[in-house]
Amino acid sequence: MSTLQIAFTALATVIGGALTLVVGQIIVRGALEPALELKGLIGTIASDMDFYANKFEAQEEEWRDLFRKHSCSLREKLNVMIGYSIFERLFQLPPEQDVEAAAAHLIGYSNRPTKPYPGYEGLPDTEIKRLLRIKPKQVRESPPPQAQ
Repeated sequence: MSTLQIAFTALATVIGGALTLVVGQIIVRGALEPALELKGLIGTIASDMDFYANKFEAQEEEWRDLFRKHSCSLREKLNVMIGYSIFERLFQLPPEQDVEAAAAHLIGYSNRPTKPYPGYEGLPDTEIKRLLRIKPKQVRESPPPQAQ
C-alpha cells in the first residue's frame, strides 16, 4: 500500500467521521431534543392547568404570564423541530395543527376573567387538554364512612 493511498484512506475516514458527527448533531439538536422538550412542556402545561384552576384572583399576574409563556414555548418548539411528522409517531406527540390550536387557546386561557361575567362561556381547558392529548385526571372516590 502506498503512502498516498494511506493518506487518502485517513482523509476519507476523518471526513466520514466529521460528516457523521454533523448529521448526528442535526438529528439530536434539531429533532430529538425539541421533541422531548415538547413532551415535557405538555406535561408542565397539564400540571399548571390543574394547579392554577382555582387561583384566579390570588395570583392573577403570575398565571397570566405563565400561560402566555406556555403558548409561546409551544410555538417555539414547533418552529425548531425538524421532521415533526416522523417524531410525532415516535414520541406519540399530538398532531402539529393541534399543538398550534392549543397554543392559540392558551393565549385565550391567559386572558380569562378573574370572575365569570354574564354570558361567559367558561374556560377552554378541556379543549386544550384534548388538543395536547393530556389524559384526564383520575378522580378516586373516597370510601364511605365506616359506622362505629
